[in-house]
Amino acid sequence: MEGTLDIRDGMQRSLIEMHIHTNPTSSDSMLNIPDLMKIAKDMGLTGVNLTEHDKVLESHQQRTIRDEYPGQFINFGMEVSTDMGHMLAVGLTTYLPGIRRVAKLREELDKIGGFLIVAHPFRRLFDPVTAMRTGEKFELTPEQAAERMPVFKFVHAIEVGNGSNTPQENYFALEVAQILGLPGTGGSDGHSTSGIGTFATGFQNKATTPEQFLEELHAARFEAVHKTRGGRWIALSEGSIEAAQQPD
Repeated sequence: MEGTLDIRDGMQRSLIEMHIHTNPTSSDSMLNIPDLMKIAKDMGLTGVNLTEHDKVLESHQQRTIRDEYPGQFINFGMEVSTDMGHMLAVGLTTYLPGIRRVAKLREELDKIGGFLIVAHPFRRLFDPVTAMRTGEKFELTPEQAAERMPVFKFVHAIEVGNGSNTPQENYFALEVAQILGLPGTGGSDGHSTSGIGTFATGFQNKATTPEQFLEELHAARFEAVHKTRGGRWIALSEGSIEAAQQPD
């Protein structure tokens, strides 16, 4: 996909909020599902991928939620805390023993045809306060990070647009993804109504089932997108965050 995305043009494209947390399933979130679904719809998002912390709702709870919002796509993923950072896992139906090790997490996902995304891989690494506290300064180039950071050997994709990240962190992740030839996703990482839709993931095709969603992910028919001041969704690229603040 190139240029801008506009789901109002009648094409079978979809915009998914790929990284979002709701209350009470994620205890650190103030966002409830009714508010999420209303705001997502108003923003032009066609669906959401819920990524609660180390937890997936039971199947009967999933059915109830989907029945309440029949016109919107809802997938139930999970943000897993691992030995190599936070991972967005798509396809798991429950938390499994051992998946705090990313190698085991990838192994379990491979068994079921799941999909693994490393979330915000460079968060706070450029922060001088963090460097002062840890005594370590992050000095890798994107090429060095792509080669030396082992997490990238386990994932299918990289979250390159995260609403809680700085532009520097997002651009660095984008460059690493391009070097590795891995696709990039976008999501708000929202925990309240104010965070929804900061970034999203634009898909070439519309998915209506979890199986179709996984198929589109594995085919890499998606990209990280964000909104301009005029309300258009555009692909994340170097300088696009600043450019999006200018009048259309």
